[in-house]
Amino acid sequence: MGSKEHSPKDERPTGNQGADDDSSTVVMPSRVSYSRSQGSFIEDDDYENAIHDDSSTLFSGRNDNGAGSGSKHRKVVAHQRSLSNERLLSAQLSQMTYNNNRIGLGRAILQVQDLLQQLDEENEVRPIHISGGNEKNLRVLNVQLKIDGHYSDKNQFRLDKEASAKVFKSQIISALNHLISLQRRVDDISSKVFITGDVNTGKSSFCNSLLRRKLLPEDQLPCTNVFCEVLEARENSNIEEVHAITTKTAGNVRDANSIYNSRDKSTYETFKLSDLQNLVEKSDEYILLKIYIKDDKCPAETSLLRNGTVDISLIDSPGLNKDSVKTAEVMARQEEIDLVIFVVNAENQLTLSANEFINLASREKKFMFFVVKKFDRIRDKQRCKDLILKQIKDLSPESYKSSSQFVHFLSDSGDDGPDGDPHDDPNDDEDNNREPSPDFEHLENSLRNFVLKKRSLSKLLPAKTYLCKLLSDIQEISENNMIIYKQEDDLLNNDLETLRPEYTKAKQHCEGLTDTVEKLAEESVTATFERTRQCVLNCLDISENALPKYQGISQIHDFVFQTEQFIRNQIKDAITSSESFARSETEKCVKKINCMGREKLGNDFMSNRFFNSELMFTKRRHYSVKKLSVPLTMNDFFAPSWEGLLSYLSWGVVVPVIPESKEIAGKDNGDTKSLTGALGLANYSFNQYWTKPSLLFTSKIPTLAVYSVGGANVMKNMVVHGFQFFSWQTIKRISGSLLLIGGLLGVAYLVHDLPRALPQNLSIKYKIKLQQNDYGHSNAERISKEVREVLRVPTREIVKSCELVMDKKLTAKRDLEGKLENNALSIKFFRQLLERATTERTIVERINLDVD
Repeated sequence: MGSKEHSPKDERPTGNQGADDDSSTVVMPSRVSYSRSQGSFIEDDDYENAIHDDSSTLFSGRNDNGAGSGSKHRKVVAHQRSLSNERLLSAQLSQMTYNNNRIGLGRAILQVQDLLQQLDEENEVRPIHISGGNEKNLRVLNVQLKIDGHYSDKNQFRLDKEASAKVFKSQIISALNHLISLQRRVDDISSKVFITGDVNTGKSSFCNSLLRRKLLPEDQLPCTNVFCEVLEARENSNIEEVHAITTKTAGNVRDANSIYNSRDKSTYETFKLSDLQNLVEKSDEYILLKIYIKDDKCPAETSLLRNGTVDISLIDSPGLNKDSVKTAEVMARQEEIDLVIFVVNAENQLTLSANEFINLASREKKFMFFVVKKFDRIRDKQRCKDLILKQIKDLSPESYKSSSQFVHFLSDSGDDGPDGDPHDDPNDDEDNNREPSPDFEHLENSLRNFVLKKRSLSKLLPAKTYLCKLLSDIQEISENNMIIYKQEDDLLNNDLETLRPEYTKAKQHCEGLTDTVEKLAEESVTATFERTRQCVLNCLDISENALPKYQGISQIHDFVFQTEQFIRNQIKDAITSSESFARSETEKCVKKINCMGREKLGNDFMSNRFFNSELMFTKRRHYSVKKLSVPLTMNDFFAPSWEGLLSYLSWGVVVPVIPESKEIAGKDNGDTKSLTGALGLANYSFNQYWTKPSLLFTSKIPTLAVYSVGGANVMKNMVVHGFQFFSWQTIKRISGSLLLIGGLLGVAYLVHDLPRALPQNLSIKYKIKLQQNDYGHSNAERISKEVREVLRVPTREIVKSCELVMDKKLTAKRDLEGKLENNALSIKFFRQLLERATTERTIVERINLDVD
């Protein structure tokens, strides 16, 4: 609080009077004084010093018997006043009400800070809705973007939810910082009066008029570039001087106020009052000027700074529209101010920058003083008044309603007050006797009445107003978000109901498609496996016509090599044929899968892939045919059988029943109509028989020769001997010949049967070798495995595409369910937030500031 001095109503007796009347007891009231310069309470012995320190606050307390003797050294304080019991009681009640309101607002500020922090946390987790048509109803937390000189509500520019939430976060941070400033202002017992306006409107001269002295420099051109705060010299040990905070010490005015300490000279530079003319222009060197003056030329009833009630500081600011940096600084400074006096040039009225500042300040300040200067220069004064009042009505409705107290029109000479002449001596007391201007006197009375007598309104109403608007914004945001989330829930539930059958249908469709494709691929693999295994097993069932031709005994070695090579080629051809079949089968299966995929999943399925069957089986992983060699023995050249011998001896008349002899019989009986066919000479040319006589053994000529010679002898003996030919003696005599003939026929048969016996024996050996090495199964596994690997690509694509379709449906389903869960959490949060904000707003609105 400011300096309050209380003394008893009766005149204080002197020490001599007390000495003359021994029967009387003189009791002097003890004094308790708080000195701002010393920062502590002083009493009794320090009282004399306290008297000289006008910054002290004196309180009447209990009597001290020993105080009377030193009264001759005491001085009476110039502005000490006596209060009646009624006035004292009224002041105490007013102070108690003020303190209760201050405490209530302090608690409300803490509660609102907690609400904003919760809102910020919710905005971080789940961005809230701001742009929903309700942003025009928000008075503090409204989000507006200025583009090309126009705000978002004028250029139809809208941010999406996420971007709007990020911008909204800055509004929350700004509101939290503003609440911190409000808390400081509510706790601070002093009041700060901020004088601002457009450039060159006479703010400094108006400040000088309020101070009743020529203090701040005045000029026709803008001269105040640094913030100037004028305080009573009691705050500075009753010394008039200037404390300049440099730009090196602080970057802005808020930091300068935090760093500044009048007792720590390292935080500022000291200058004389006469240096102000130069200091106010050095904005590049100084950020803030603390100006201490003695405002003791006038009594407390008329003094603004030393009013005996509350400490007041006047702050003169640079013009709003001089540059953007200073304008922004002025805008930010209003958060730390209790009362704004806006100086207007009657010729220019309220400019755009003035409108912007007043809009910002009106978030918390219902009442602002408007001082319209140079009003005497206006010809149509009523029209000027109407225009300015209309602007004020739109910007500050409460100030307009009480325009007689808050809107003042002054002439050039009318705002000079008692000390309006710039050439007057500041120390000349005769200036106080000048007749003040009625308009200016009315302004002073209104200002003093609002700041001193209606202190709750001037000091606490901004905090209440800001809290109510902030809580109203929180209510509006909560209600709007609850409505939006409920509407979203209806849409999400509809989408979810539509999606569920689609998801079930897609799942069944994908499962059926996947099963069909896998079954098709498995059938192709199985068919390839069986085809390869059977082909390898049957590859050595060779017809005699396909075997290499026998070239006689002289080339038996070549015949053996060619026969063995032919058998190996048969095995190799079987493998090649199986691989070709696998390629063809795989290509057909891939085409079927691709057609099914495009039909079921769209034309984009496998559109960028092409199948090349020639790339299959490029790596030979099967058991090499060269490793299937079998040993050749003498037995491999012969494979006699009774059926074959009988067929040979009967010239093919008796056909053997075994499969091996069928081919031979068919070959021997191939062309019996011609002579060469009848003799079995149709297999080779005459030249070959001539050059290779051993080939005759493949014909019937050896048998014919034996039959011819032997038959002639038998017929001769039968003719000569008659029936004696069949006697035992005759048989014994011809048995040698018969044995020789039989041996010759046997040898001839073996030589004749060699072209059949050798391939047959080698084929049997190779079959056994293939079975021992499991050659057919191994190659069937190899080929079918590669087919499976190739078919796995389109099959996997089918599965992957189906999974992608399912994932999209499932993701959409989960997103909808997740949004519903988040919406439920958000609705619950905003319901609780709305309840708290409503309750807190009711509490704040019940704080009655009209009672002082």
